[in-house]
Amino acid sequence: MNIVVIEDAAAIAKTLKKYIEEYDPSCKVVKILKSVESSIEYFTTHKMPDLIFSDVELNDGICFEIFKSIDIKCPIIFTTSYSEYWQKAFDVNSINYLLKPITKKQIFDCIKQFENTMGYYNNEEHNQEVRNLLNSLIREKKAEYKERFLFKKGDQLAIVNINNVVYITSSEKLTFIVDDEDNQYLTYESLLNFEPQLRPSLFFRISRNFIINMNYINSVKPYFKGKLKVSVGNNNKELIVNQARASEFKKWLNF
Repeated sequence: MNIVVIEDAAAIAKTLKKYIEEYDPSCKVVKILKSVESSIEYFTTHKMPDLIFSDVELNDGICFEIFKSIDIKCPIIFTTSYSEYWQKAFDVNSINYLLKPITKKQIFDCIKQFENTMGYYNNEEHNQEVRNLLNSLIREKKAEYKERFLFKKGDQLAIVNINNVVYITSSEKLTFIVDDEDNQYLTYESLLNFEPQLRPSLFFRISRNFIINMNYINSVKPYFKGKLKVSVGNNNKELIVNQARASEFKKWLNF
């Protein structure tokens, strides 16, 4: 398997190469690229690899500039210190999104996931899964979801764009929408009523009292009794994904 690493930090690139080639001697890092410019030049003149590991922010720009210029056919595993690019990663051939620092186990798991995925391509069960996913995306595209919320604050109206909502929480029959500046907006509508208004690819109800926005997830860690601990927003608020929802939550994150 031929693999290309796009990473401008020499030490990290060296570690990635070591982990990849430790996984299996047949895995070869054929090139380490350090910039947008050198990556575009390389992919223009060389055969496409089987897999790419790519940092997001490079010394001369954002890696998505590469994918705008070159039609990348192979899957991509993103390795980055920034959580806010998750949605953009899904617009290209992303199969995973790893936040630094990255462990050997994460690299091994990602390559294994890639190999398993490749094994499904000619499998009818896999093809049916793809069809189901496409149908789901079509239904979501046709559905109408909230784009903004309107609140009265004193004698003024406050508009909160859906993309700025970090999480929605309820307590004692009151519901609060919390934005990326930690502003709280009170509404008397229940979480149960909110769910159908929110795009399911972006929002997930992790428990009875919380719905969170994927774009503001900073980390996900195992918690006791099969639960998960999620850190969200600029203040790294820690929330718990209950055991009943943990498995579905992982699938939602494309784990």
